Amino acid sequence: MKKIEFFFQESPEAGKIYEITEGVFWFPMPLPMMGPEYVNCYILDDGQEIALVDTGANIGGCKNIWENILHKNFPEKKISKVYVTHHHPDHIGLAGWLCEKYNTEIVCSRTTFLMARMLSLDLHEKVSASTELFWRQAGMSQEMLGEKLRARPFNFGDGVSPLNKGFVRIIENEIININGVHWTVTMGNGHAPEHATFWSKELNLVLAGDQVLPGISSNLGVYPLEPNADTVGDWMNSCEKLLKLSSDEQLVLPGHGRPFSGLPRRLVQLIENHKAALKRMEEALKVGPKTAVELFKTIFKRDINKREYMLALHEAVGHVNHLYKAGLVNRDVRPDGAFIFKLKK
Repeated sequence: MKKIEFFFQESPEAGKIYEITEGVFWFPMPLPMMGPEYVNCYILDDGQEIALVDTGANIGGCKNIWENILHKNFPEKKISKVYVTHHHPDHIGLAGWLCEKYNTEIVCSRTTFLMARMLSLDLHEKVSASTELFWRQAGMSQEMLGEKLRARPFNFGDGVSPLNKGFVRIIENEIININGVHWTVTMGNGHAPEHATFWSKELNLVLAGDQVLPGISSNLGVYPLEPNADTVGDWMNSCEKLLKLSSDEQLVLPGHGRPFSGLPRRLVQLIENHKAALKRMEEALKVGPKTAVELFKTIFKRDINKREYMLALHEAVGHVNHLYKAGLVNRDVRPDGAFIFKLKK
């Protein structure tokens, strides 16, 4: 397998457009206060129209950045479609606004649209009882819990413009024409349900969204909506499926980080990394029962800072859920309500 190589050696400038190949442009959108420094958007141009792939979040000055990019680089081009890989705010956040403003359509999986629409309407001024219970069951510290309960929670709708126009559905193995190029749709799971990836044999390109990232693993968080989800198992199964489609010649256009080649090696790395984390968890649980939060350092091999805490909590729940569903651990409830996991003998 070929080693992983980056298409651009330098770090990109958020808000600037880069040409990948003729008609394919990379557009890193800044992500203030949302984790990674930027989210990748892509623009596909066939000379007559352009199609957009992922949009950034509805925060800060991101609308102005889109308007400037489109006006400066594609002033006379109609937007044919807005393609969305998955439902997270940094990917679908401006899709509704773009469709309203430029009179076009959202194209995505049914689960992507329905999840985004549902979560956009689920607004809370204070932490819900189900979310508090979920945090307690994960073993959140009393100090952190108190801080979270005093603050207004971040609502999904805070980063997503209204999705009022409906959508065009895509399904597994569908071949779609995006501005003159045929792309095969392959769905992944784990990071987000029914996450669309797009594969072009003609261009040897893969629009991977967050299903495959360079440098970091996709976050495999579990949330109160589906507290017993096995995101880790779903994601590893998806990686195995994508591995059968991958080749060293393909250039991967990811949702975060720089475009890269060496997809087979990267998928193997990701699968092995999570298998190793699960094995470390089993070893740690031989010493005694632990909560998801108490397994942070075992899973991530480092201390987790306050900024990373919530993402780590949700992903740690995904890992303990995988061991539990695999029948490798028992789950009991501590007097404070936290789930504790004990290795089966």
